[in-house]
Order: sequence, then C-alpha cells, then structure tokens
Amino acid sequence: MRRRDRHLRPASVERDLARLADGTLDPSERERVERLVAGSTELQARLREQRLAVAATRAVVHRERAPLTLHMRRPTLAARPRRRTPLFALGAIGTTSALVWTVAVLGGGQAGLTLAQAATLAARPATMSVSEPTDDAVTLPGLGVAGVPFPYWEDHFDWSATGARTDHVGGRNATTVFYRRRGESVAYTIVSGASLPSTVGGRTVVRAGTTLSIYPSIGGARVVTWLRRGHTCVLSGRGLPLQAMLKLAVWRSRGRIPF
Repeated sequence: MRRRDRHLRPASVERDLARLADGTLDPSERERVERLVAGSTELQARLREQRLAVAATRAVVHRERAPLTLHMRRPTLAARPRRRTPLFALGAIGTTSALVWTVAVLGGGQAGLTLAQAATLAARPATMSVSEPTDDAVTLPGLGVAGVPFPYWEDHFDWSATGARTDHVGGRNATTVFYRRRGESVAYTIVSGASLPSTVGGRTVVRAGTTLSIYPSIGGARVVTWLRRGHTCVLSGRGLPLQAMLKLAVWRSRGRIPF
C-alpha cells in the first residue's frame, strides 16, 4: 500500500505562505495566516524556507540584471555621434534599450532563459496537487514535459511528492515537482526545448552513464542538472548531501524510468 505524507499541506496553504513571505498577501488574509502559522511549528519552518527562497531569488535576479544593464549601455556610448543628437532620438534609444532589457530579464525569448533562472523556479510555491500513482508505478501520473515523466520516489527513497507547478518562461514550458522527506525538501524541474547553456561555477561528473553538472550554490541552493531526452532537468535542494542528490538524479528503477 502506498504511503502518504501525513504532514501534507494543501497547495492553498503553500500559496498563502509564499505570499506572506514576499509581502503580497492580502491584508484581509494576513491575520488568519499568521494565526495559523503561530499554532504550527511545521508551518513556521515552512515560512522560514519561503522567506529564504524569496531572498535568494531576489539576489539572483539582482546579480543577473547588473551585467545585462552594463552590457547594453556600452554600445550606446560607443556609437554616440559627435554631433548633437535630437531629443526624440535619445528617447527612442532609451525605449529600445528598456524593451530589450525587459525581454531578456522576463524571458521573452528562448535565449533569455538561463540555468540560474530555471533553478529559481524551485523557490515559487506549488499551485497544484500531485495524484497518487497506481501500485508498482515508478512515475507520477499526469505530470511531465515533452513526454519526460517525473519519478515516484516515496517507496524507494521516502521522498513524497507534495505539489507541483507549471511555468512558461523564455518561450519554454517548465514543470516543477516538490518533494519532502522528514522536514527536508527538493524541487525537480524539467524544462522543454534544447538544453540550457551551463553557467559558471559548476563541475561535471558521470554517474550510471549520465553526465551531471553540479553547482554548489545558485540562489543559496545546491543544484544538479542533466539531460533527459534532450531536455534539461534541474534538481535543487538546501543542506542535502551531494551524493543523495546524485542518487536521486540518476535513479531509473532498473530501466523502468525512461531517460
């Protein structure tokens, strides 16, 4: 018989915690949620996680915006003619630069999506529940990206899937499944389309015939990435042993999970 997480919280509670953490919770709901958190040590821990995630996400976005802004200013200065430029022309240049900056940061084109941005999807709250698979199943029902399913880890590793979310960023579809085990959590994101380019600070290892890239810290979380059927998989976790994350990443249930 399948085990179920007795501490599973509805997706609506996760959303309320996320909104409380980032300051977007409606004032009329704030007192109710704070009272709920005050009466539960588990929810207090979850709120701390959400606040750390919000801070990490904002730090990553800030780091990525600065180089992009500097890069966009240089050609404007270098190309500036010696004669005086009409004010309307300067306004057009500024509008174009702002538009390019917005598209790049918000993922308006496929090239705008980076590995760091994909990893920060793990900091967003779950928006839907996860169905229990049938007996002896090794993947989660109804969840996947471009035919690539998510693993069911509870029977083998005691990691239960507690929720999921889908995002459309940079012209790509990305689905994230959140897993928990005894107060620990990991997020598994699959991004559609061609593989995301690697970023600085990583190293490569090979486990069970799969090449994995390891990043000690992206937004404060350890990140492991690899390819399944040409699509990028991103596993994010905080405070978890690296070997445990690598084991989860390459688990195939003796070939029953398609890679």
